[in-house]
Amino acid sequence: MKEKLAEKLKRKGILLLDCGMGTNMQKAGLKNGEECGELWNADSNRDKVLQLHRSCVEAGSDIIITNTFGANPIKLTHYRASDRVEELNREGARLACRAAGDEVLVAGDIGPTGDILEDWGGTRSRDEIRRGYERQVTGLLEGGVNLIILETFMDVEELLLAFEAARKLSELPVIASMTFEAGPNGMRTMWGMTPEQVAQRLEEAGADAVGANCGMGTRDMLQVAGEMVKGTSLPVAVQPNAGVPELCGGETFFPETAEQMAEVAGEFKTAGVKILGGCCGTTPEYIASVKSRLGL
Repeated sequence: MKEKLAEKLKRKGILLLDCGMGTNMQKAGLKNGEECGELWNADSNRDKVLQLHRSCVEAGSDIIITNTFGANPIKLTHYRASDRVEELNREGARLACRAAGDEVLVAGDIGPTGDILEDWGGTRSRDEIRRGYERQVTGLLEGGVNLIILETFMDVEELLLAFEAARKLSELPVIASMTFEAGPNGMRTMWGMTPEQVAQRLEEAGADAVGANCGMGTRDMLQVAGEMVKGTSLPVAVQPNAGVPELCGGETFFPETAEQMAEVAGEFKTAGVKILGGCCGTTPEYIASVKSRLGL
């Protein structure tokens, strides 16, 4: 039986997540904005997803994340696939589990719906969103994940609905991660919460680890990480982008290299980060560079 998250952290001190699934799938041929990447879990492209997972395992990831970020019924409606929530999450989990082997943990990925709650003037009720997340968790559990990761949320209230769904259906560890932006008042979520406030709120809710991902490169993420560490006794997980994306020749380019990210790895560890990976623009090379720099 695989070690639980807490046991693995205690043994190794710091764990490595994987790299940016979406941007790597685009390199493998996914047409951004036109295709649904989660459909790849159950079609002829499934081997491409499997190979990406395997590349991250080979690079040194301790935890790999399923290709299920947008596999909730609201997002899948845009691709006429809302009836396939459980299937796509299950198959995404199975692919990651095939790649993980006996040592690497598999985190079932859940992201935001992209809609706004009624509470803030949107059209989606809490019950509707929660039920959608329950369907997603059901599929991930059927596929055999070892933990759940909730990531790239901008609204802590929506994240907590996903957390409630995960807790209702399982006792697996949950990593809860949000996205922040730099502004005149410092790092904040879209709704104005500081990293410290977010960490406190998520710890009070019962998360097993808290964190931040996407939206910024390593230096800004290092600042967010330090503030989150101050707000919680839980392990902090971060996944910076490979810098702030730029347009070059009509294509999106991430300027930060694997070596540049690896140079900051030791500072993340010193700041108290316990789980470190990459988000948009990062590749297995980034994970291997960080692993080498940390001497893992």
